[in-house]
Amino acid sequence: MKKQYFLAISAGMAIGSVAMAEPSVTMYGILDGGVTVSKLQHQSAKVQMTNGNWLSNRWGLMGQEELGGGNTVFFKLEQGFNLSNGSEATAGKAFNRETALGLSGDWGKLGFGRFGGLSSDCGTFSILGGAAYSTSFSTIGNMYGAFYLTDRYNNSAAYVTPEFGGLQGHLMYSNGTYSDEEKWSHNSHYYGAGLTYSKDRLSVDVIYELLDHKGAADQDTTRLLNIGASYDFGAFKLFGAYEFAQHAALPGIEFAEEKMAEAYNAGKANNYHAFSLSTSVKAFGGDLLVQGQYVFGKNKNAGKLEEGWDQKFNAYSIGAGYLYNFSKRTLVYVQGAWGKAHKALNQAPGLSGWNTSVGVMHRF
Repeated sequence: MKKQYFLAISAGMAIGSVAMAEPSVTMYGILDGGVTVSKLQHQSAKVQMTNGNWLSNRWGLMGQEELGGGNTVFFKLEQGFNLSNGSEATAGKAFNRETALGLSGDWGKLGFGRFGGLSSDCGTFSILGGAAYSTSFSTIGNMYGAFYLTDRYNNSAAYVTPEFGGLQGHLMYSNGTYSDEEKWSHNSHYYGAGLTYSKDRLSVDVIYELLDHKGAADQDTTRLLNIGASYDFGAFKLFGAYEFAQHAALPGIEFAEEKMAEAYNAGKANNYHAFSLSTSVKAFGGDLLVQGQYVFGKNKNAGKLEEGWDQKFNAYSIGAGYLYNFSKRTLVYVQGAWGKAHKALNQAPGLSGWNTSVGVMHRF
């Protein structure tokens, strides 16, 4: 009898241990679609169904398993898509938004895979702050209209330190942002280092990033310094951000003409200063967000500019959005923005004009 009792207890303990070690896996997603009316400079007005206005459409899997000793293995696989037609947001990648596998513990968090840079506003390791809605809604009215923000990068590794009195360090490296097949010395590398501080109502982030563009011909190393902060006053929250960009592509626009693209976005490219000021206020049961940007700078390829092409540039924009939550998972939004670009930034459409959107977002 005692032997049977002992075996029963042992079996129960074994089952309990297995249950505690059982990994957790969650499937999740965001569906966001609406209608946008826009009028860009030198273009006709457009009425379009738009995807991911507040948050980009995505679905994903994430999970973790306790390894013991306070250590955890985690993963995340995330795919972006267009709600209007079901197509991939980035063709050719099964999980284009993020693939991450890592370990975390009292010593910090370490991850490997494909994810966004520290200032990208994308994914697990981004620490971009200092704006009410950062990169949501339209380029006219969000940070893309003034800031050079980094992208998602393949072959990445990132480390986050433990928190010390509200302060955390963040490091990220990518080997091979252009090609997965080239050897290390021929690939274009990303390097990022940042600090975040969060205590009571104050949050601050400082980010330094470098892209050496080794996979691209005739392009100097891009260096970026971003500083963001926010303070919650209770009745409203105030945000501010600044960036210094050196040898960086112009923000927010693409050039159809190859010669113009080489003059403005290759070689020494541009040096500029970008600013953002925004606020969020509780209003009528929802959230009112107002955000403004300003950028000014100078092209450093004076010898490549043809007659009539401006060397200096500046642009400003303002946007506002209102979010109303019907539940924890579903909200409706309305947004509007206006912007104006001058000199070199006026050479291509994209930053001068207006837009307004209305839509619905649902999480699952």
